Amino acid sequence: MDDFFLEVDHIFVCTTKDAESISVLQKLGLHCSNQVVQHFKQGTASKIIFFENTYLELIWIEDKHLVEQQSVHTGVHTLSRLHGQHTKASPFGVGLRRKFNHGSLVSHSPLYLSEEWMRCLGWATPTQMSISFAAENLVNQEEPFCFMIPDSIALTAWLDPSLTAHQKLISHPLGVKKLTSVKITINSDKHLTDAMSLLSTHSAVAIEQGESPLLELTFDEGIREKNLDARPILPILLKY
Repeated sequence: MDDFFLEVDHIFVCTTKDAESISVLQKLGLHCSNQVVQHFKQGTASKIIFFENTYLELIWIEDKHLVEQQSVHTGVHTLSRLHGQHTKASPFGVGLRRKFNHGSLVSHSPLYLSEEWMRCLGWATPTQMSISFAAENLVNQEEPFCFMIPDSIALTAWLDPSLTAHQKLISHPLGVKKLTSVKITINSDKHLTDAMSLLSTHSAVAIEQGESPLLELTFDEGIREKNLDARPILPILLKY
């Protein structure tokens, strides 16, 4: 399909609970929201960096026992991803949203096609407040964790750049505005699952193999041809 029906809503990076991860991105020129987001049921917490069309979430363990319980219940092995340097698990996750469809639901619409594709890949169509996973990707920890979020809680459902408060969230000293491409390096020689292969084929997220995990985020088409490296503190490379 020329117009792929999915796009990146947000990306998370598993890290440790310390101020250094946040401060390195702030020193590079990104504005981080002051609020700590507590995921009480999952035993994790995070801080978020917003952009015009996506957000970056740094997530860490708050309650190891609760995280272990949730891993058993959901199959989402957060602890393994947090210790990826020892397990080869990818520390990255990609939240996807459906592109907004102005037309009605007909057989050739992006919405209809997205539901057909999700059924083929073993995904369920997200309900109003549920997150949908691809079964094979869920258990393959060596590739980024990918999931679909319901339309009602996608970034595009609430972010309004015309509001002053929202303008402050997405204004960065570095001057970057929109995420225009994502490339993720994985330390694995396994074949990609169907879900991740689909995303890579349609350029939603490029995947390549390498010696260590790396998240490369390109903003504004990389028009200024500049790079900023958050390593070794975070496996993130910014291009703008």
